[in-house]
Amino acid sequence: MTQLKRYSLIGALVVAILLGWYSSVLVDRLDKADKANEKLVEAVGDRDDTIKALNDASGADRRATEEQLKIEQQKRAKADAENRTLRKALEHSDCSNQHLPDSAIDILRRNG
Repeated sequence: MTQLKRYSLIGALVVAILLGWYSSVLVDRLDKADKANEKLVEAVGDRDDTIKALNDASGADRRATEEQLKIEQQKRAKADAENRTLRKALEHSDCSNQHLPDSAIDILRRNG
């Protein structure tokens, strides 16, 4: 075997070993990147679940607030109607010119 063939064979062997080593390094890096990617996918999934839960809670709060407002508006309308009825009844009554008892005044003022 000639010296040139021997060097060529050794050079090819060194190149093959280096390519194998570099391939191993790249596979290791790819595995690490895959693991990091899996963690990121999991974190994004958790974040999405949290966002969905917060949106659901916000929607429930909004619906409860709207329902409470509706109930308060109904109560106010009922109280206004009762007050109008009472005023109309008192306009045509002689008692509207008389002093209310103190206990009735306290009840009306919500002190009693």
